[in-house]
Amino acid sequence: MKILITGSNGTVGRAVTHAAQARGHTAIGWDRKAADPLDPVSHGRYIDEVGADAIIHLGVAATPTGRDNEGWRTTVDWSLALADLAAQRSLPFLFTSTALVFDNSVSGPFTLASASNAREGYGFEKRCAEHGVLLRHPSGARVARLGWQIDPAGDGNNMVAHAHREMAAHGAIGASTRWQPACSFIDDTAAALLTLLTSPPGLYMLDSNRGTNFADILQALSEQYRFNWRISRNEDYIYDQRLIDPRPALPDLDSRLPALRG
Repeated sequence: MKILITGSNGTVGRAVTHAAQARGHTAIGWDRKAADPLDPVSHGRYIDEVGADAIIHLGVAATPTGRDNEGWRTTVDWSLALADLAAQRSLPFLFTSTALVFDNSVSGPFTLASASNAREGYGFEKRCAEHGVLLRHPSGARVARLGWQIDPAGDGNNMVAHAHREMAAHGAIGASTRWQPACSFIDDTAAALLTLLTSPPGLYMLDSNRGTNFADILQALSEQYRFNWRISRNEDYIYDQRLIDPRPALPDLDSRLPALRG
């Protein structure tokens, strides 16, 4: 299968590309020079030229160029345009969203029956895009809400890289024992996303955290991978962000971090 992947150079995109290739698929990264995300006229022609059999849409406005309303146009308009084009071609379409469609005014855990409530910013944009994607391509679109990714060897926007930066800047990592983040190991996320391409259309939530707080997760990571982090425990942030959806069958965190079993 030829899978066209937007955002293939990003944190999750690199992992999905690697996982797709390992399964024997051809992974094609979206070339923004060949098809500008903000120029919908170019999108259909580009999809046809690369001969995509499916689309995984991870792309965001990671490096702003200063164009008007770029965040909305990239996160919402581009997503809806791709959903339309995928529907016209009967292509499976997977759109990745975020746990941030729930703001912290209401605590979780969240289920598929929980109403998303983000009213501004990135979470609101993703919330709007989710709704539009499912309406535009009801027979072939999947929406996958993701939590914070854990990549022991990675950089960029993932939990481990964040902790390394905090250690370098402050000599310790502040971590609340009252926060239960939605999170999963990035290779587990990548494998689940590929599986969703052939799963029934609809909304999914990918989260490996069954009830562990942020401080304990960091401590287990530090011990297992010998990061030698100094964890400064606090209760500064009280929030349960967990996403409850058994269908993607992500491994529990304690299967990857055995120290959490105690």
